[in-house]
Amino acid sequence: MMNLFALSLPTWSLWPFAILGLILGMFLLTKSADIFVDGAVSLAKRLAMPPLIIGFVIVGFGTSAPEMIVSVLAAIQGAPVLALGNAYGSNITNILLILGACMIVAPIAIHRVALRRDIPFLMIIMGALATFCAFASTDGLTRIEGVILISAFLAFLSWQIYVACKGRACACEDAETTEAPPAPIGKALLLTLVGLLLLIGASQMLVASAKWIAITIGNAIGMSETAIQLIVGVTIVALGTSLPELMASISATRKGQDDIAVGNVIGSNCFNLCMVAGLAIMIHPVPGKDLPIDLRYRDLFTMIFATLLIWIPGLLLWYRLRKQKPSPHIALGRGYGFLFVSLWIIYTLWVFLATQH
Repeated sequence: MMNLFALSLPTWSLWPFAILGLILGMFLLTKSADIFVDGAVSLAKRLAMPPLIIGFVIVGFGTSAPEMIVSVLAAIQGAPVLALGNAYGSNITNILLILGACMIVAPIAIHRVALRRDIPFLMIIMGALATFCAFASTDGLTRIEGVILISAFLAFLSWQIYVACKGRACACEDAETTEAPPAPIGKALLLTLVGLLLLIGASQMLVASAKWIAITIGNAIGMSETAIQLIVGVTIVALGTSLPELMASISATRKGQDDIAVGNVIGSNCFNLCMVAGLAIMIHPVPGKDLPIDLRYRDLFTMIFATLLIWIPGLLLWYRLRKQKPSPHIALGRGYGFLFVSLWIIYTLWVFLATQH
């Protein structure tokens, strides 16, 4: 839409539209996130599913729709590297910025199931990608790697759903009878769908406005086209496609639904690496010579490091507290949140400064 305006309007006249897009997009993101989380929570209760599973499957996959759209279109247009960069950048943003912001809002509790099952699966997938990239200098990333990633994800997802369905009876027995009854399943589905569509639409409005502003400023200060594209792709596009996860997770944290917030991030990251990156590689394999060294090492190992930052402290806290205070949850406080957000800012500046050179 912004490009159509640009054909007939002078640059200065587009600024009000861009600023309005930023403001309206942020407002709609906040409201739609609340609707989406309310619908997901009601759905979890009606289906007698653990909130962690709903966060992993419905919220995690739903909020990854922007990454999927961007990456598949990029691969179809012959730019699979952009698709991989979007997946890696979104995963780094999900952990460092999104979980960090959630911890700042309130100390976030991580379910031990996520520590013992979901995050280890994510680490295995990242290890597989690191192995693929290590041997990519010869054959590159082929369709075989894409099939492996997608197959591993579908197998893990099937197991997740099987375990959740098997434990339905226990979930019903342990449910609190004093809580307000959830919305009817039809209304819950409608809230979830409407909230998701609004989240995606608002995030795209925000991204389009921010992208236009960044490109306009970059052109004004004389940056090269390549530098502008890389900075916009790794920062604004990666952040923009992660906005649904950000707002949904913060909303879930404010409502005390930590399992949905954590499941959202872990599920989204698994989906990004297996389905988004896997489909992009299947659509358009990446020759070894075309795989940037920054993507192969800097971004991949930053993503692994960020995941370890939440996994290792969580495991240590769980091991230390399991005898003193039996609980399925381990809480990470605001100190971790400020650390994570600071690391995300440092990473973003690193990308920007490296691109400048």
